Amino acid sequence: MTTLPARRVLVTGAARGIGRAVAGALGHRDLVLTVRREDDVEPLRAEVPGAEVMVLDLADPEGIADRCAGLEVAAVVHCAGVEGVAPAGELDPALLAAVLATNLAGPVELTRVLLPGLRRSRGHVVFLNSTAVLGTFPGWAAYAASKAALRAYADTLRLEEPAVRVTSVFPGRTDTGMQHRIHAAVGRDFDPGTAMSAASVAAAVRSVLEGPDDVEVPELVLTPFTPRDG
Repeated sequence: MTTLPARRVLVTGAARGIGRAVAGALGHRDLVLTVRREDDVEPLRAEVPGAEVMVLDLADPEGIADRCAGLEVAAVVHCAGVEGVAPAGELDPALLAAVLATNLAGPVELTRVLLPGLRRSRGHVVFLNSTAVLGTFPGWAAYAASKAALRAYADTLRLEEPAVRVTSVFPGRTDTGMQHRIHAAVGRDFDPGTAMSAASVAAAVRSVLEGPDDVEVPELVLTPFTPRDG
């Protein structure tokens, strides 16, 4: 098995949702947790004692190198993301640019900055993607496009960096604030009974990080399970 418990892990989007659940699932490790707002720093420090919490806005890729210069980690879990729901025919350039900045350009730049250390540690990069890449929905043009591009980036990174494991995780419907907002934007109620918990997704991410040394999981698809009759 890997020696991950003794290695440093960075988790983005750790203030809430899947990122927060991942931080909790990995809480006994040496963690660097990123949040977008200063108001989230102290509450997260209190909830995950011992973690280093830093403000990092992935929507500002040009600032990432300055904030993360010299930071060495053995794994990074990219959880931060935004939804940006709008019909394809009404998708204006500003909204598209905002979604692409956080969901694509930010993770790409952060990975670039961290790669020297990841190479040295023979580390692991995990991208929290979405099953919207496998089958999108009306109003999800910007989000699905950003995640499809992120998948292509991950696939290319895997080919180019033989010393680094690269995993794309594709969660289906998950009970998070994002899902509640997406449903509200299209005038629908969200039913948690049709979704996975963020903790369940985090457990799957942890299992990927703790896999055997001679195994790589290129992609992992997670979908809600409801027992079927018969």
